[in-house]
Amino acid sequence: MKISRHSLIFGLSYALDIAGKNNLSHSKSTAYIAVMIGRKLNLSKKTIINLFYAALLHDIAMSTTYEVLQHCIDGYEMLLKLPLDNEIADMIHYHHERMDGSGVFKLKGDDIPLDVQIISFSSAFDDMFGGCSDAFTYGLYQSVNDWLESVERFYSSTVLNAFREFIKQEAFLLDYFNQDTKFKMIETMKIDDEVYYDYEDVVKFALAFAEIIDKKSPFTYTHSLGIAEKARDFTLYLGYDNDKANTMYVAGLLHDIGKLDVSSKILHKPDKLSTEERFEINKHTYYTRKILEQIKGFEDIVEYAANHHERINGTGYPYRYPGEHLSIFDRIMAICDVYQALTEERPYRENLSKERVWGIIDTMVERGHLDKELVAKAKEAFA
Repeated sequence: MKISRHSLIFGLSYALDIAGKNNLSHSKSTAYIAVMIGRKLNLSKKTIINLFYAALLHDIAMSTTYEVLQHCIDGYEMLLKLPLDNEIADMIHYHHERMDGSGVFKLKGDDIPLDVQIISFSSAFDDMFGGCSDAFTYGLYQSVNDWLESVERFYSSTVLNAFREFIKQEAFLLDYFNQDTKFKMIETMKIDDEVYYDYEDVVKFALAFAEIIDKKSPFTYTHSLGIAEKARDFTLYLGYDNDKANTMYVAGLLHDIGKLDVSSKILHKPDKLSTEERFEINKHTYYTRKILEQIKGFEDIVEYAANHHERINGTGYPYRYPGEHLSIFDRIMAICDVYQALTEERPYRENLSKERVWGIIDTMVERGHLDKELVAKAKEAFA
């Protein structure tokens, strides 16, 4: 497995924007602004690359906590586990600092590194204007300049002046405030990064995002890891090679990444979901596909992860694929997902015995939901 670092992080950053809800291009817009400021200041290639990835990942802990200080600490600790420069973790740690010392860690002035100042400013600008759907007018242009004046105590003159020089090119703000072009701005920006990750490094990212996913719901804290392990081991049990088992492991870790789109209120609900709530949660496999299909080299992982609620008789969701569309690995993931869910504790039901679990699964087989032969093999493998 060889996956481009750029493609992996760029794709996963979409999940963070989905979790944020209010601005679905926040990480990418922040990255675009940060890189453009860095280039205006003639910063090194390494610093530019670090700015890019720090901006894409700066809200990595936002879905686990909305408390700003903890969000910075958790994000820093998550980044230290990933195969990235520690400078990127530092940028995320301090990205809410302000030059006047009013940030969460009270750093002040030159104690805040320039790269941190750039990330802090870029994120703040997009927080302020990223949700604006108004057409770009002179009035909006003046609002941008008024805001820049109002935050002069928060950000260094070096960063502010570089940004002011940058927006003299009217095209940036015209693109930024145009909903048809904003989402495509970053695609025009070439990042000279030729790093490729092997399986072990991809797993580190997948584990980090599995933790983010499962932390959203206190009732399924190890759900993704459990499915990943079962999918990998079952694939090996069936005689497939390590490469295929490793692919299933990554798919299992990320199969629920689309749940970052689902309200925590629904995920935290301590009893059964209403029809309306079930309608909302059923969207998650659609978003799992949309996130993962952005990552080049994840083509198989996309299918195995996103099809885990499809059913052989065509009654699954969200595409209602018929059985002939579902590979053996799609079917394996579906079985592992059902088994894992049934063996986990839920506040609205007692623990189920293994006999009860397999009884429910056998009923699903009878109804044409799951593959009969694979379920028989799963009973052997999970025994």
